[in-house]
Amino acid sequence: MRRPAALAAWMLGLGLPASMPALAEGAALEPVLRAELAFARQAEAQGIRAAFLAWLRPEARVFTPKMVGAEAQYGPEPGDPGHLAWYPEAMGMAASGDLAWSLGPWTYAANKGGPVLVNGHFLSVWRKQADGQWKVAADIGVPHGAPKEPAPLFAVPAVPSLVPVANPALAAKGPDPLAHLARLEADLSAAWAARGGVALEPLLAKEGRVLRPRAFPLRAAAEIRQALEADRPGSAWKPALVQASASGDMGWTCGESGPDGQGRSASFLRIWILEAGAWKVLFDVRLPHPPPVTR
Repeated sequence: MRRPAALAAWMLGLGLPASMPALAEGAALEPVLRAELAFARQAEAQGIRAAFLAWLRPEARVFTPKMVGAEAQYGPEPGDPGHLAWYPEAMGMAASGDLAWSLGPWTYAANKGGPVLVNGHFLSVWRKQADGQWKVAADIGVPHGAPKEPAPLFAVPAVPSLVPVANPALAAKGPDPLAHLARLEADLSAAWAARGGVALEPLLAKEGRVLRPRAFPLRAAAEIRQALEADRPGSAWKPALVQASASGDMGWTCGESGPDGQGRSASFLRIWILEAGAWKVLFDVRLPHPPPVTR
């Protein structure tokens, strides 16, 4: 959970078009898929704490819903005794093969084999390490209702073939993507503070998705509009992290907005991609923080 010619996507049931152009073959994403499934299987066998400490970078960001470091969240013993299960239903990768994302459903139970207490969708950012291994750089999720037909654990649908591009070149050389994404975030922050979430609409990619608590990933224009209208004006931010792929065709930002005049604040994570030469938001995830306690 677009598209420049240089960005690969693995469509695993999210409704992304099979005709989407891509540079990398589907096999390029196989190491990330293997890593995601190994991560999920370790959580199944050894529990949440062991799996997240093994597969998240030490400086990775997680959201609870406030943004915290992975070590701070999962380091202390004994950890969460609950049972977390998930699988990826869609994945994508930068042309340079150093940055990827994964999206899919998750479930949480108080203990293994117990009834599901919470359903949701996750979005993870993966980075390739110097040793060639893949680790999670950021992980965020939203809770929502139970699906009508729960999917089996670790089930991976067949991968549609990807259409190669005519000109297999990396993203065109342009402005420094980190500086450019930082400017886009600053502009979006100012517009959001004045107009609310609807300021995001012009920046959404053609296949852009919006993730909000209590809703499945939104992709229909009317659903997205309704969700963005609910995001009120008044919360500005400066990203805590801005990262981009070496090929300059994919990046991500995260941080916290607010508090605004009413004390409201939220965490966010966005994945940006190049689409027709312009940076667009492929995924926008926003987690409101609990309201401030009043006496």
